[in-house]
Amino acid sequence: MPKPPSREIMRGLFISGERITGSVVLALKLLHPLPPYNFMGLEDQDYKKARFVVLPVPFDSTASFGTGQRNGPHALINASRYIEFYDEELGFKPCDAGIFTTEELEPCRGDAKETVRRVKYEVGRIAADNKFPIVFGGDHLVSLGAVQALKPDSILVIDAHPDDYDEFEGSKYDHATWAKRASEVAKTVVVVGCRSIRAPGTKNIFGSNFDGKKVLSLLKGRVYVSVDLDGFDPSIMPAVGTAEPNGLTWKQGLSLLEKVFAKNNVVGFDLVELMPIPGMDAPNSVAARLAYKMVGFAARKKK
Repeated sequence: MPKPPSREIMRGLFISGERITGSVVLALKLLHPLPPYNFMGLEDQDYKKARFVVLPVPFDSTASFGTGQRNGPHALINASRYIEFYDEELGFKPCDAGIFTTEELEPCRGDAKETVRRVKYEVGRIAADNKFPIVFGGDHLVSLGAVQALKPDSILVIDAHPDDYDEFEGSKYDHATWAKRASEVAKTVVVVGCRSIRAPGTKNIFGSNFDGKKVLSLLKGRVYVSVDLDGFDPSIMPAVGTAEPNGLTWKQGLSLLEKVFAKNNVVGFDLVELMPIPGMDAPNSVAARLAYKMVGFAARKKK
């Protein structure tokens, strides 16, 4: 990297009244370079040393109420680059456990089932390397690939909707069917924050009034955690495709997730359905901070 110009040189440029040219802008960027483009903007990524591996999946081909979730991974990762490494509540830097961000997975936009297969392959490869996989979507169908790769005993889902249609709009592979397909892999699927009608085959914990102890009692064995951001109340997370009122608060969501990670063998997680709103960066930052908190919960388990 070129040596940045001294502050004296930069000061002289402005004192002399010289017009600010492209070279001056470049010099300013060299003085204050942007963080690298990866989750948390880490300077030194090392796949071999990393405990956590982030897989961005920019896919929203099955979204039914509006698209834009494909931009979620980029927005989340970009926002994460400006979050402090030290977590004041956890008392350590979760990134010290090692986080590696892969290149974005190339989805098959005309074939949802093939996209699921690709996610399954990549997550399986990450797990085979004894890493903890983290998937950023994208619409909720991407979670199915991770579930098929990891084969958990139980799945905790935070979501405003059960997503348990057997078939939706003529397809068994859709954001509205993924939990039904996941229930064919895992013994138990628990949905928290659901504000939709319950369908047979899935245990739903409705709305924001839930019993955390009840949730924990339902989760057994190896647990996968899937967070659809519309499970949170729109007052804190408006950047979703299908927002529903009366969702989880930040405190409720974090409290539950912290307990789940502490008491269970969590083998992976995803964060999906972020649909960035142009000109509104706050939801992206909230999503990024939530993801980093979850990394911290997982990292603390083996500290």
